[in-house]
Amino acid sequence: MQDPKSPETGQPETPQGVLVLTHRVVRVLAPVWPPVKTADYLAAKAAFCGADPEPFVSDPAREPSARRPFAGRDRRRRRARGGVWLVPSLIFLALGVTFLLLALTGKPLRVPVWAVAEVESQMNQRLETVLGQQSGGSALSLGGIVLVVDQDWIPRLRLEDLRLLQPDGSALLSVPELRASFDPGSAARGQPRLRSLRMIGARLNLRRMPDGQFDIALGAGMAPRPVNGVAGMVDAAVAAFAQPLLSHLTSIQAEAMSVRIDDRLLGRVWDMGDGRMRLLNRDTDLALEMGVSMISGGADAARADLTLIAAKDTSEARLTVTVDQIAAADLAAQAAPLAFLKVLEAPISGQIFSTLDTAGGLASLEARLAIAAGNLHPSATTKPVPFEEAGLFFSYDPARQRIDLRELTVRSASLRLSATGQAYLSGGGHLPGVASGLPDRVLAQIRFSRVTFDPVGVFDAPVVFDRGALDLRLRLNPFTLDIGQLALQQEGRRLLVSGAVSAQPAGWSVGLDLALDSITRDDLLRLWPDTLVVKTRLWIAENVQRGELANLRAALRLRPGSTPKLSLGYDYSGGAVRFLKTLPPVLDASGYAVIEGKSYTTVLSSGVVTAPQGGNVDLSGSVFAVSDITQKPAIGDISLVVRSNLTAVLSLLDQPPFAFLAKANLPVLLGQGEVSGTARLRVPLQKGNKIDQIGIDVSAVVRDFTSDVVVRGRALAAPELAVTVTAAGMAIAGKGTLDGAAFEARFSKVFAPDQRGRSKISGTAEFSPDSLGKLAIALPPGLLSGSGRAAFEADLVRGRPPVVHLTSDLAGVGLSVPEVNWSKPPAAKGLLELDVTLDQPPIVETLRVEAAGLKARGDVRLKRDGSLDRLHFSKLEIGDWLDAAVDLTGRGAGRAPALSVTSGRLDLRGLGRKDCSGPPGTAPGAAPGGPLTIALDRLTITKGIELTGFSGQLTREGGGLAGAFAGRVNGQVRVSGSLGPVSEGSVVRIVGDDAGAVLSAAGVFPNAQGGALEITLKPTGAAGSYDGVLKVAGIRIRKAPALAELINAISVVGILDQMNGSGLLFSETEAEFRLTPRALQITRGSATGGSLGVSVSGLYVLNGGRLDMQGVISPVYLLNGIGALFTRKGEGLFGFNYKIAGTAKEPVVSVNPLSILTPGMFREIFRAAPPKLEPGE
Repeated sequence: MQDPKSPETGQPETPQGVLVLTHRVVRVLAPVWPPVKTADYLAAKAAFCGADPEPFVSDPAREPSARRPFAGRDRRRRRARGGVWLVPSLIFLALGVTFLLLALTGKPLRVPVWAVAEVESQMNQRLETVLGQQSGGSALSLGGIVLVVDQDWIPRLRLEDLRLLQPDGSALLSVPELRASFDPGSAARGQPRLRSLRMIGARLNLRRMPDGQFDIALGAGMAPRPVNGVAGMVDAAVAAFAQPLLSHLTSIQAEAMSVRIDDRLLGRVWDMGDGRMRLLNRDTDLALEMGVSMISGGADAARADLTLIAAKDTSEARLTVTVDQIAAADLAAQAAPLAFLKVLEAPISGQIFSTLDTAGGLASLEARLAIAAGNLHPSATTKPVPFEEAGLFFSYDPARQRIDLRELTVRSASLRLSATGQAYLSGGGHLPGVASGLPDRVLAQIRFSRVTFDPVGVFDAPVVFDRGALDLRLRLNPFTLDIGQLALQQEGRRLLVSGAVSAQPAGWSVGLDLALDSITRDDLLRLWPDTLVVKTRLWIAENVQRGELANLRAALRLRPGSTPKLSLGYDYSGGAVRFLKTLPPVLDASGYAVIEGKSYTTVLSSGVVTAPQGGNVDLSGSVFAVSDITQKPAIGDISLVVRSNLTAVLSLLDQPPFAFLAKANLPVLLGQGEVSGTARLRVPLQKGNKIDQIGIDVSAVVRDFTSDVVVRGRALAAPELAVTVTAAGMAIAGKGTLDGAAFEARFSKVFAPDQRGRSKISGTAEFSPDSLGKLAIALPPGLLSGSGRAAFEADLVRGRPPVVHLTSDLAGVGLSVPEVNWSKPPAAKGLLELDVTLDQPPIVETLRVEAAGLKARGDVRLKRDGSLDRLHFSKLEIGDWLDAAVDLTGRGAGRAPALSVTSGRLDLRGLGRKDCSGPPGTAPGAAPGGPLTIALDRLTITKGIELTGFSGQLTREGGGLAGAFAGRVNGQVRVSGSLGPVSEGSVVRIVGDDAGAVLSAAGVFPNAQGGALEITLKPTGAAGSYDGVLKVAGIRIRKAPALAELINAISVVGILDQMNGSGLLFSETEAEFRLTPRALQITRGSATGGSLGVSVSGLYVLNGGRLDMQGVISPVYLLNGIGALFTRKGEGLFGFNYKIAGTAKEPVVSVNPLSILTPGMFREIFRAAPPKLEPGE
């Protein structure tokens, strides 16, 4: 009996069909190698199976000849043709006999080993026949065959331990149990057709080539047999089912299946186990259900279930994949739309729905995936970024390579979001094995409906956005996320982010730029992670207390192994910003701030500080900067622009750490005024700063300043004052008035421990009667006139009144002391020094005046009403004629002070010189003077004539002095006198009880004795010039050299002896003279006594003592004096003319003896003119 012929090939149908089917199936599912010799096969099987419980043992005695080696190809062909008829006949005969028994008893029938071996041999021969040289030495191994007839009379075969072995003995396909059922009708017709196949425990090894096609290579030397994707598999399956043996096959099932795929496209090996499969051969389509567990060594089993329905006529298919706990990387490798999942380390569950076109390409795809807790971890060198849960629902259009993201959700403790969008793939876009590869770039546009950030330990409170959008490009190798723009919005606020995040070999690299239109201070801190640029965030949290931020721009740079860098800039308004913890915050602050790396800078466009006293201080334009906020302590560089009232500014400057007012011992309520200026402060941002740790430079202007505190009890005013403050000290300078007195001054204060409570003020002030009067410094009327400038310095010591040192060159100032006939015109310069204690009343501790020949040192005491109490000159010098101690004592308003000369000397020869005073006894503008008390040590009248112990009580009356005085002539005889006022000055009258002693003390007549003296001096109006009258009564002259020579020259007997004895008595002596600073000029003088009469006129030059005298000496004047009726007094009717020349020490006397012949009545005719001073004397 022959097998029916195939209508297509004309060849036997049944055996060929089995082999063809086997070949087609194996071509699809696993590579097959050609059969091997029986001995080789048994050795390979023993090596592969090991200690099998039911090993197959070859019995040489029973081994059919087909299992022995063949002599050649012809012999094998003959045996094959014989085997074609013999084996089926025997099999069908045996089956027919046993079929009824099996059907009746239901017991399985195990085929004998020899029969199994024969079947195995036949199968290998058929395999070699079909594949020829392409078998490559591969072989089929069969462990056993069991025949079973079911109750429905359907025969079933159970093949045990079926293997497809490679030449090296390894199994490409291993099926421990294969159950096959046959169609009853075909079996009854003697043409058995398979109805179903069921594999239990099958293991399949596959290989995917780098081009994505599956290769089934049945030997090392054979060319790969590619199956091009799902379409190729469908075509192969349809062709297989078209074979006669499989034409009635409706179901192929597999249980406990395992698969290993050597994926050379992705460079990894896939191990799948616990698999199940069911392939249904339906009229118009093939339906495949398959489920496997991914063997990954993890605790949770990962599983994938696949459902495929493919049309037989077009190979179009619908594919559904259900995954459970599949690793993201495993899923990402399966299809282009899933490639982006490779950056995740997380299990994924869900479903993927897709359709395939006639070429096996992806026509559409839709996926709904749930991503469990895991990490974003694109490379081994990057730190994992954890997340808890995410969900994806998207569809994919391969024609446009577009993913429509219908739903994206992330729910975790750190991030919650909902989003939709679309993405475009580049570099691939079809299911694995069809396109050239997976995409390497993804372009996406994402729309967020709600985003909530709340990482543990990062934000103070959850950050919520109600909508947003994201444009990005994701590059997968290496991982780089380019953010074109991320826009998030919440309550009208818009956050924009751009930049890139990439996985570098050393770790994460982040470069992000952020822009935010507006945000509150609190929201900014909520957005700012606690662990990012910690110190900058902390500073803002502590010092920016509230406010609305706008136009925020930020740049974040993170590089592996480097410190994060943050640049942040923003505008702010309505804020409260604190520059220093010890100072009040700036309120209603607006401006902008910049954070650059470690530095922070804020510019205050407007804002005020409410000072502890005085109200608000406007700080608009101020700048605060910290160059390195990581420094310990950080240094704050503060540039303040200040506008406010003085009290408010001083109140701030008196706060810690400055306390400038407290250090200067000045009150905050120092005065009133308006302040504008700048201040530069460098302050360590720490507690407990000391002044030497603070750098400060203040420059300000105080306008309309008034104070009665700076100079206690006095009104200080200044239209504008310049103020400077440094760490070393402070200074205030400007023009102003003190009690109305104009000045230009500079106040300074040194911040040093030894200068605590001390400060200084210096400057210039108006020096005039008016300015001194405004300062309640009342000088005697007429003492000061005109106006000049004076420089002053004042030491201000806490608890003490200010001490002012004043100096002036007296330019423009007139000075006058009428009591001593001294004055200085305004045009002349001099020197004035005053040390004034500005107490109540002021005290002039030191007064020094040098001007116009005057030198004075003293002090001044004032009464509480500012009037003069006492002006004391410890030393008063005027030229060379006055050197005395003088006191001026005030006597009340409107009254001239009393003058007291308490010691010293006075030379009347210098009194009233034109180079140092006005006319004698006068002073320009002099008012009626007060009493004058004089107590001089020495009063010089002329050379050699002084009054010592001079004292007097005088008053000013009219243009001169009135009063009495007394003294001793050259320290010997006492005289007294008086002064009386005349129009030219004061008339001096001197009287003495012992004229002789006076003349003797004066050196005129050293041996004169007795007599009464009266001298009257009347000022002529010329400086130092007096007209005088001398009267002496009853004086006796002894041993006068000049007179002795004169008497000797006239040879009057007895008179010379009388003079040398008891002395000549002159009963009356008179003289009229003029006393000038240069000479004594006697115009008419006479001395008469009973023995002698003398007249005299002439000149005595004080400088050098030159004498130039002339006169008449008349002897026996008692009788001869009758001639005086016709001539001058002291001249008789007869007398001798004489002349005295030389000096007072060495007089030269000459007498004209012939002159006695000239009667006295004619003497005037021949009298010579009085002598005169020579030039230069």
